[in-house]
Amino acid sequence: MSKQVIPDVGTEWDRSSLLWGFRAGGGAPWHLHSPADGSLVQGVCLLSGDELEALTRTRQAVPAEDAGSLAVRLSTALAHLRRPLQQAMVLETGFTVGDCDEILEGCLDYLDNYSGNISGCFHGDAPPQSYQTSNATRQIRMAVCPWGTVAVILPQNAFLLLALTCLLNGVAAGNRVILRAPLQSARSAALLATALEMAGVAPGTVSVALVRAQDFVEALYRSPEPCLIHYLGGTKHAPALLAGAFRHGKGVLIDGEGNGRVYVGEDAAPGPAAELLTAGALRYNGQTCTSVNGAVIHPAIYPVLRDLLAERWRALRAGNPLTGGAAAVQVGPLFSEEQAAWCLRQIEESRGTILSGGRRDGNLLHPTLVEEPSPDSGLVTEGLFGAALWIASGTAEDFVSGWRGNRYPLCAGVLSPSADAAWWLARLPNLARLTLNGDPSVESVFEPWGGYGASGNNPVGAWVDKYRRVLQVDEPFPADV
Repeated sequence: MSKQVIPDVGTEWDRSSLLWGFRAGGGAPWHLHSPADGSLVQGVCLLSGDELEALTRTRQAVPAEDAGSLAVRLSTALAHLRRPLQQAMVLETGFTVGDCDEILEGCLDYLDNYSGNISGCFHGDAPPQSYQTSNATRQIRMAVCPWGTVAVILPQNAFLLLALTCLLNGVAAGNRVILRAPLQSARSAALLATALEMAGVAPGTVSVALVRAQDFVEALYRSPEPCLIHYLGGTKHAPALLAGAFRHGKGVLIDGEGNGRVYVGEDAAPGPAAELLTAGALRYNGQTCTSVNGAVIHPAIYPVLRDLLAERWRALRAGNPLTGGAAAVQVGPLFSEEQAAWCLRQIEESRGTILSGGRRDGNLLHPTLVEEPSPDSGLVTEGLFGAALWIASGTAEDFVSGWRGNRYPLCAGVLSPSADAAWWLARLPNLARLTLNGDPSVESVFEPWGGYGASGNNPVGAWVDKYRRVLQVDEPFPADV
């Protein structure tokens, strides 16, 4: 494996994108600053107009690249780059060191065990359906084939893990893959491009593109190349992307926002419940679609659990994760000051009682615990992307009633030893993921994924199947051939 020179933090990284096996980046300059302390993380140049057209130009057959072998080689490359990747992740996100280590461990686990976990996917083996014409017997069978190109628009909060997931499953399904990196992840994107070079990925298999999202989508629309666009990010961009992809004949998958809620039953242990709710609300500073935004707690244990949560949240240490070591800061800043201000507005307009926090310093939202917010407030119906949790007293029926007002009903959790999955599934419309007696914010790297309604048009299923097209073949019945 060839040794790569990694530019220092705070310097310029020339030609930091990877365009089908060749370095690229001849466009406008971009300077990435850390949300943790405002320092310069990396200077890069985005793709130029000519490079963007080359990225989306019609290409020949997809190169033969075995996804399992690529996973093994990428694991070795990422292990070599672990320290700069962890440093980049903390700088780019403001996540705590512990959270970044958890993400990196998940990435390596995914790569190391990919081959053993890709089984069980749909392969179009449903029984054919025969029918009779005036002079012959024919059959219709289902078949699967790749899209050709899968173009992924990745989010800032989970760039590396989702990039690896989309890359390997896109390749396994027979596609070439374009990974459009968020500009706030520019150093991580350049490191991923380096890892792909170290792994010897076949030219023409994958591109890592630093380019503005709107420019990228418009280039995909202009190209006659068939492709599937997979967008992971804020739901507000989804309607325009769905309409644009339809107009230009492109496939599209949307993974949008989540407004996770947990019900705590009267038979739940208050101490463990307080710890789980705190961890679920604050993992990655509350910036994941599976974060716990709110909890409805049975009246029998509400007073005790309320007091435990208030005590726990008032003791949390919030600040800059770059200073003081891994244990000094438990909650870091949000991605931007605008985001922190929006979160605080959601909290203030909820008309709930603030038990802790309720203030911000720039883009640092101090961990905020809110009691009994208005059920029709944005905090309850939409949630937020930050370090906050609302709590309310209520029964299981109250939880179910309130769920119908959930704008982004992606994940629900139930903390109760006597929880009955069938009872909950029958009563929670548009739910994509139910977690029983566990933390919804903890996800297996190999779990199926998807969402419904405003949380996504990407049905729950195996990742590799998302990147295959299902079609029908109408042909003579074999006995008549």
